[in-house]
Amino acid sequence: MIEYEFPLNERIRKFLRIEEIFKKMEIQMLNKKEFSAHTCFSTYFDIMSCVSRADIKVELIQEIEKQRLKLKSKIKTKKNIKIQAQLNKIRLTLENAKVISGFNFGSDKFLHELKIRSDSPFGIVSTDFPEFQFWLESTSIADRKSYFRSKLNDFNSIRMAIITLMNILRNNVVANSIETKTEEVQCKLNPLLKNDLVIITIPTKLKCFPNISANKYAVNIHLKINSSIKVTKPIKFKLGIASF
Repeated sequence: MIEYEFPLNERIRKFLRIEEIFKKMEIQMLNKKEFSAHTCFSTYFDIMSCVSRADIKVELIQEIEKQRLKLKSKIKTKKNIKIQAQLNKIRLTLENAKVISGFNFGSDKFLHELKIRSDSPFGIVSTDFPEFQFWLESTSIADRKSYFRSKLNDFNSIRMAIITLMNILRNNVVANSIETKTEEVQCKLNPLLKNDLVIITIPTKLKCFPNISANKYAVNIHLKINSSIKVTKPIKFKLGIASF
């Protein structure tokens, strides 16, 4: 099964993008054999670019407070109490966090030089930057990972807030089974609800993927099927709508 997610507003689109950039870094940090410092630096600069904006922190605090108040009005189950405690902790951490604004490296000339080189057409090339080559040759993979973990500490509060909120959103999904004989499907939305995310789950064996567009009233799905495959049976997939 392949799961496709489509945001229904710019705020959720922003959250999904930030979540994916953090996942890229996490995958690299877990990589033992093919760990790439070049990729980690590029991803780190992407994180700085997305997360250092002041409005991100404000948006996250507002959404966390909204979810916290919602949970307060619900029945006090162990699960709800645990999530509420987690939200309280994340909000406090976010409020106290000093997120670096822009590409402010302070007195770290090494990082500043790497950022300049990462913006060039060739990217970060060690032969053009002897200090970087020395750093690569004189440190172990464990040392490099430790270096990146220390640099990411400033953004941990943002990462945890995004992960927690997106988990809450995905757990709110209401899914339905769809069966169609055509490649075009339209699913109506309730315009009175604030819908945030579309989740489409398609079996891998169908060899197709969805192109999705949406407005306030409907989700339009165009299934792109491999031209060499003949569709003889109705296509079955799941469509879910999630909202905070």
